Amino acid sequence: MEIPERLDNSVIQAPLWKEYDSRCVGCGRCNFVCPTCTCFTMQDIYYTDNGRAGERRRVHASCMVDGYTDVAGGGCYRKANGERMRFKVLHKISDFKKQFGDQMCVGCGRCDDICPEYISFSACVNRVAALAKEENRHES
Repeated sequence: MEIPERLDNSVIQAPLWKEYDSRCVGCGRCNFVCPTCTCFTMQDIYYTDNGRAGERRRVHASCMVDGYTDVAGGGCYRKANGERMRFKVLHKISDFKKQFGDQMCVGCGRCDDICPEYISFSACVNRVAALAKEENRHES
């Protein structure tokens, strides 16, 4: 299903994202098997010799895992799993396309296969596309 260029606020605020608050367990497996996910975090590794030497490593991370959006002062941008799912889906099908011209999702289905809760990314994308088309139809 084709995703319209402009996603309305009604798609962003849609009740469908609330469903994922209870369905998604936030394990991040979908991100770790995705060939296009490139999120990472930094981790400091201290050597035990003297505790002063070490290295900073770039470590694969997931926007679906609790703690990924934590910031200084105890803030967190996306606490609920539905908010994380919304961010992931809209980034892959809309934000990335606006910036680079192509959708980030390649349609391989690995995320669907690995999800322990049987959440279908493609079904979610189809629902977003249907919502966006409905909104665009009302605007015309």
